[in-house]
Amino acid sequence: MKKIPTLKTSLAACLLAVSSASSASVWAPNDGDVNFLSFSAASFPFPSLSDTFGIFEDTAVIGTAAPIVFFTGVGAVSFIANGADYTIGTDVSSGTLLGSNNFQIGLLSDGVWSAAFGNTDLGSDANLLAFADASEFNNLHFLYAFDISPSQATSDAPAAVPLPASIWMMTSALMGVLYAGRRKSSVYA
Repeated sequence: MKKIPTLKTSLAACLLAVSSASSASVWAPNDGDVNFLSFSAASFPFPSLSDTFGIFEDTAVIGTAAPIVFFTGVGAVSFIANGADYTIGTDVSSGTLLGSNNFQIGLLSDGVWSAAFGNTDLGSDANLLAFADASEFNNLHFLYAFDISPSQATSDAPAAVPLPASIWMMTSALMGVLYAGRRKSSVYA
């Protein structure tokens, strides 16, 4: 019976750790431009000038969509209102966000775009986004983003379930299974 309190304590610690992580994947600029600086495990402490990142529509599926603009390593993306749309540009490409200035960020690896798997709010409108590259041994890539804030997709399509909510639902199901198993063992005793 000592295992149940230990399991509950471990589960609570895991939930606390997971619930403090942000699961935002849609961003909005705080002013007329957003600045980026990337690092990888291989390049740290120097910026990675070989990582390619793309800006996508807020409702795009990053693995299958094409980016609106892209930059390598260090970049500044400008946002200029054009009615309800926004013209965005870097030093190498430009395009248009439709309907809002909300966007997603993806990493290009072996010809495939992938979304960030996590981010940390660094305060003062700065965020650290983490990406994983499945094809390399040192697969972590970090992107510092300045002058952005978490936002929401502007489409009427159903939104993805955020990580903390899914963890809470899975935890309640696990607790129910553990409680049901405990009740059965006390009935048979």
